[in-house]
Amino acid sequence: MLSKRFLHLIAFASVLVLSSAWMPFTAAADTRCATVNADELLKNYKKANDHRKALLAKRDQHKQRLATLVARRTKVSEAMASLREEIIKQAETKEARETYRDRADKIVNQYQSLNRAINEIENLHLKQAKKDLSTLIQSSLNEIHTMIHQYARDHQYDWIIDTSGRSSSTISPLIYARATEDITDKISEHINQ
Repeated sequence: MLSKRFLHLIAFASVLVLSSAWMPFTAAADTRCATVNADELLKNYKKANDHRKALLAKRDQHKQRLATLVARRTKVSEAMASLREEIIKQAETKEARETYRDRADKIVNQYQSLNRAINEIENLHLKQAKKDLSTLIQSSLNEIHTMIHQYARDHQYDWIIDTSGRSSSTISPLIYARATEDITDKISEHINQ
């Protein structure tokens, strides 16, 4: 009786060993895997591109405002130079020089005020542009990521691996994958619908 039980245990253990050895191969064979290039998706994402165009339009408006201020500053600078020449040529008395000095102080104050405004606008715009761009990229990548998840579920993919090269070496973490399908174009069409 002991030997029968022992034989059953050995047979059961053999079945377990064989089935566990067979299962990973079966699971791997049934696994659907695809690759996608997130950089390409972001570059071709219509919604992000429309948003980017709006940011570029804001940048152009900023450049126009800045050009106006710079033109005004240039006129003030020319007025300062003109006033200096006038002082040299015509200021013979102390009272005349004081009048010119008062005018010169007003022009210098205008110039400094315009210069501060230009610097403040430039700094504020730069900070805001960086923030807007960062927000745009992050929100676009989040949307793309969500759509990739949905696409993977809808098309029964087990793995979708990004090949855009986001590791520290800028080489894609995926070096080799047998029988994978690049679905970047399909995902691109999907996200732009």
